[in-house]
Amino acid sequence: MSSGGGTPRAEALLEERRRLLRNALKGEYIRKKYNPAAYTADGGYVFDAAVQRWHSLQFCYGDHFKPTLGNFTKFSVLLVLPMVAFYQATYGPAHKEYLRMVTRGEVPYDAPGRKMHWFTN
Repeated sequence: MSSGGGTPRAEALLEERRRLLRNALKGEYIRKKYNPAAYTADGGYVFDAAVQRWHSLQFCYGDHFKPTLGNFTKFSVLLVLPMVAFYQATYGPAHKEYLRMVTRGEVPYDAPGRKMHWFTN
């Protein structure tokens, strides 16, 4: 534990390890990118297997999809429920009743609920 503020010793050691790893990867990249034996007009070619795996997974994500109850629940909660709630809030029974009241003439022209629609459409 540090005294008087600053970074704890464990965090400083982790940060130092990360710095060393970052510098080693940077050196490897520079050696591969600017290797005169593999140099072309565009520069050297650097292949990263982790990036290749990530791109491959993004391309064929549908091949690995498993329809489960959890996936269906996530889909329903994140997509279907908000759409149904929005539809009910905007075009549901309360809105239909309001339109019926407007049609019957029970809502005056200068009612606050109608003023916002004066300049729309």
